[in-house]
Amino acid sequence: MLQTTIIGYLGADAEVKNQNGKEFTTMRIAHTSKWTDGNGIVHEETIWVDCIMNGSSAVNEYLKKGQLVYVVGNTSLRVYSSAKDHCMKAGLTINVKNIELLGSKTDEVPSVLYKEDGGEQVELRKFYHCAKCARETTDPENVYLVDKKGKRYRADRAGWVYTAENDPNNVPG
Repeated sequence: MLQTTIIGYLGADAEVKNQNGKEFTTMRIAHTSKWTDGNGIVHEETIWVDCIMNGSSAVNEYLKKGQLVYVVGNTSLRVYSSAKDHCMKAGLTINVKNIELLGSKTDEVPSVLYKEDGGEQVELRKFYHCAKCARETTDPENVYLVDKKGKRYRADRAGWVYTAENDPNNVPG
């Protein structure tokens, strides 16, 4: 067994597919290396890795373009003819056994917010969850938070934090 660990950004939203009655999730991860040669010229190389995960997971809704992920799985190499330039190429595929979200270049919700009534700092965990908001809510339904720039967010009774864009109830202005 050849096992690989990779950390990289998703190049597109993950897709759930179905083939011969079996459901699976596909995604592409990019890893870019940068280096400077002896002449001071900066070089950049991006390696794309195709990932396949059996079934559909609760984490799928968070597997969006730009999401930084940590993936572990069995590796296979495939050779194919490129449709663009008709040259033979090789590709790396990982059959995902474990995946973790590490953060995102495009996080919708900052990791540190402040209670709107009083300014107390609260920290969010993965998946935009504020455990403290869930325990200490005075409003039976919501806690309102703000970031350093004054943008508002809503934490529901369970502690899940929403932006105006992803809030099923919309954040009041």
